[in-house]
Amino acid sequence: MTRPNNSTLKNVAFYAACFAFSVALYVALAVAGHVYPFGDNSFLTNDLKYQYIDFFAWFRRVLLGEASLRYSFSQGLGMNTWGLYSYYLASPFNLLCALFPADKLTLFVFVISALKLGCIHISSAWYVQKRFDLPKPAAFLLSLSFTFCSWTISNLRNPLWIDCLILLPICAYGCYELIRKQRMIRLVIATALNVMFCWYTAYISILFLCIFVLVEFVDYVAEEGFSWKLMLDRALRFAGAIVLGLLLSAWTFLPTILAMSKGGPVLALGPLLKTNLKSLIRGFLPCMWVSNESTPQFYCGIVMMLLAVSLLVNRTVSIKTRIATLVVTIILVASSALSPLEYIWCGMRVPNGFYSRTAFLLSFFALWAAGHALQALKNQPKLRQAYRPVVIMPLLALTAIELFANAHVMWNQLYTGYSEKANSAYVATATDTITTIQDQTSASFYRIDRTTTRVDSAALNEGLALGYNQLSSYSSANNPQAIALLNSLGYSSVGEFSTRYAEPILAVDALLGVKYAIPENAPAGYVSAKMNQANSTSAVYENPYALSIGVAASSDIQNSTLKNENPFEKQNDLYSKILGREVNLYTKIEAASTENSDSLKQWSVTVPASSIGYLYINKDATAGSYWPVALTIDQRTIKNEAWRFDNNIRQIAGASDTPSQHTVAIGVAEGYTDMPQDNEPVFYALNLDVFEQIISELKTSEFIPTVFKDGRIEGEYTAKEDGNLLLSVPYDEGWNVTVNGTAAELTPAADKGLSSLNIQKGANRIVMTYKTPGAFTGLAVSLATATALVAAGLYARHKKSRR
Repeated sequence: MTRPNNSTLKNVAFYAACFAFSVALYVALAVAGHVYPFGDNSFLTNDLKYQYIDFFAWFRRVLLGEASLRYSFSQGLGMNTWGLYSYYLASPFNLLCALFPADKLTLFVFVISALKLGCIHISSAWYVQKRFDLPKPAAFLLSLSFTFCSWTISNLRNPLWIDCLILLPICAYGCYELIRKQRMIRLVIATALNVMFCWYTAYISILFLCIFVLVEFVDYVAEEGFSWKLMLDRALRFAGAIVLGLLLSAWTFLPTILAMSKGGPVLALGPLLKTNLKSLIRGFLPCMWVSNESTPQFYCGIVMMLLAVSLLVNRTVSIKTRIATLVVTIILVASSALSPLEYIWCGMRVPNGFYSRTAFLLSFFALWAAGHALQALKNQPKLRQAYRPVVIMPLLALTAIELFANAHVMWNQLYTGYSEKANSAYVATATDTITTIQDQTSASFYRIDRTTTRVDSAALNEGLALGYNQLSSYSSANNPQAIALLNSLGYSSVGEFSTRYAEPILAVDALLGVKYAIPENAPAGYVSAKMNQANSTSAVYENPYALSIGVAASSDIQNSTLKNENPFEKQNDLYSKILGREVNLYTKIEAASTENSDSLKQWSVTVPASSIGYLYINKDATAGSYWPVALTIDQRTIKNEAWRFDNNIRQIAGASDTPSQHTVAIGVAEGYTDMPQDNEPVFYALNLDVFEQIISELKTSEFIPTVFKDGRIEGEYTAKEDGNLLLSVPYDEGWNVTVNGTAAELTPAADKGLSSLNIQKGANRIVMTYKTPGAFTGLAVSLATATALVAAGLYARHKKSRR
């Protein structure tokens, strides 16, 4: 048995020290900031509490066999979940969530963040040692600076992006090997892993590598000389490595492209400058970051930054290398300052929050430049004293202290104001409520939604976490047509990529099968559910009009486009197309203006007898997503209405035997000095007699499935005549449908937010199964690429051995 040599043991000990030190520093930060599990400040902040924690809960259910990885009905009517997986959840660290109880997922996120930081320290230390042949203390210092740079510390709230920092040093060394040794395989594999773990940061990394490989090439030709043949050879090798990496990851990359390419709202490009000079300078300084979306996270340790700058004035380094370093540095700084460059880096899309997403690239380039500068010092006998422990250790201690202080300042801004105890209490209550509903309901299909969320108004993915079918959704990976339909019907702001069930809307709830609502106020048309308990803090209401997953519909619904005047007219048009005749569920109410000033507008509204009164605010075109108004309906006040998550149909009053008088007002929202002047409410009444008659008609032709689960619907449907079956399932090419054993196709309906299926008179056995588009083709491409790479490797080894 071969014993490991002394050098191997030293390397193992060194990398173990890197890992342990980073984890210890991270734990010390949590202790100092009273962050869970060392205090009550929850580790869930920003989108971690709004989105990701529910995604982790869903992924845990997938790993335990309780949910499907391919498709889910738990968000926005239904969605292909491959995009959700490949963007948010593909990191191998996330497999550990299966080891944690459902009520300890915050601890899971904390643990994997520690593991990722340790791995970043290891990979970056390995890189600077391999690339620049630096001694271990110097490698430790530089890699620690990169690991705890401002970008990493501020983006632990986005754990999906952190894996990229582990792989980036490996990709960079792959570029070095490709240029110097003509080896491609490391870059191929690292690129493939990058895409597999998170395609979004992989795109940013690959774009950066296209620039970085040029710097390595310039550095190489400064020593060896330039030729066009050499440049062409290396360019083709680099392009080939990236393409092979993409092909190797095609099993996930191809279905991701197909899942994420359905369109959806795109934000407009903002002002040219993303920040100002003062904020740009603050970004380079320790303890000066401000969580205000204008301070870039450039800081990565004073020692490393000074070393990186020193490379530019070190005359022992080629002028070509220094010029290339300066040019790339300017590009990377400008990428955080100029909107067009940020737009390119972020996949030709305007990012929504989390400025600056590319600042980690500058920190890594500083790591490269600092390593290069130290390598140059190493070759100068007079400066070798800088490598002595008596010099390095104090610098390392100073660096650790300043990195800790900077991180502590950042964490004090990020991890505050949200209690882990409150989070746990909410999750426990919500779980009990949903479990009670599910235990007492035998139907295979129904939807549930609620108007209150875990935090603020943006934690909209609870259905994924707890395993129930809901309309609400807050995700960058959804079915955009379904979200657009829901929002246009009055559930949220038109043009947003998310939707919030802020209030029950009886007519749409009924059509979409929302059988249970958990609202703040009793909704008109609903009845108190039997499962309500006297001591319950979450009252459940049942919708007696809720339809099943499918109803007979006229041919007008196929490939239909709905009117866009306002949500009420859109609902009238939708029901008209379903029934094949014009119907007016809603009629407009004329409201009398009683006050009209810049700070307050008020109306007197009369709701007709036997009708439910509603209103909807048509937003000012200049209001955008973040300029709300305060809405008052009689004695009820909604603090923020007509903004990102709250631009909803609102109930004025329930039905009564006589007309009722009400006062509606909009004013300046709290924290604002004025309000959009062209916000105009429209007032409509839902005629209950007409509504009940229509629902009774539709209930005679319902499709009630015997099997309804993620990615599969089965059931018998008896049709009175040849026609169409409207399904409250978003149109998606991934559905495979058979009717009586014969293949059939879904047809888009209602702006592709729903689906229609042709059926024949008599008995119809319907089976719908979902297959992820592109999954089989992508897997075949990946396997073929892997086989070709293995064959090429074996052939090269055989050829070498024969020599």
